[in-house]
Amino acid sequence: MKRILRFMVRYLPRLLLAAVVVVMCLLCYVFSLLERPINDGNKMYAAGDYKGALETYTKVRESEPANPLLFYNIGTDQYRLGNYDEAKKELESAVRMPDKHLSSRAAYNLADAHFRVGEKANEPSARIAAWRESIAYLKKAIDIDNDFENAKKNIEIIQRKLKEELDKQKENKDQNQNNDQKQPPLSANAKQVLARAMQLSKDGKYAEAKSMLENLIAEDETAGQLSGHVQRLDDVIEIKAGRKPKTKIDASNTDNDLEVI
Repeated sequence: MKRILRFMVRYLPRLLLAAVVVVMCLLCYVFSLLERPINDGNKMYAAGDYKGALETYTKVRESEPANPLLFYNIGTDQYRLGNYDEAKKELESAVRMPDKHLSSRAAYNLADAHFRVGEKANEPSARIAAWRESIAYLKKAIDIDNDFENAKKNIEIIQRKLKEELDKQKENKDQNQNNDQKQPPLSANAKQVLARAMQLSKDGKYAEAKSMLENLIAEDETAGQLSGHVQRLDDVIEIKAGRKPKTKIDASNTDNDLEVI
């Protein structure tokens, strides 16, 4: 007991002093973070003043050119301003930083930037290439942070859009190939039957006109190109009967905007 008391009398003041020094150092560090110039830009960004935030970040960069947060913040801010190419340059640098939390978020935002570039692309090939890049960076974000749920969700969204685009391009290619193939000219009999069917259509006798063309297509090899007329007649008959046409209607995509971390 005496040894313990002697130890406390001798060393306790030193331990307390060391603890106070550590606490003071931590407080100084926290206050220094709160007073960083970069935080002025963060406040502007949070308030939606993206131009003001960009000006502040750019000014801070003059004294902190290697600060990894600036690559991330400027890139994300440029994304908000719709400057996707500028955003990509900044975020590509942030992705290479050793801080895993920062690099995973940078990869996520970089993926969004590539996605938006693809949306604005006029050429299908450029759109497909940009969306593939977007998926690659989302996978990188997940590799760094396996619990990144937003990244997993966005991969599903963009993969679906990419598949739709690829299917559309394949369909257009097949259609162009079919159009390039020379159709045999209609036979004299086919021309006569088509003329009668068109007259029946003008008279409102759509079912009779459709049946006439279907029989012609079955009997005359030159009449295959008239299948489109049959489909249109079928749609008219369905509409007249109060039913929806059987032709597939292309609906616009209704996915919500992708999130930005």
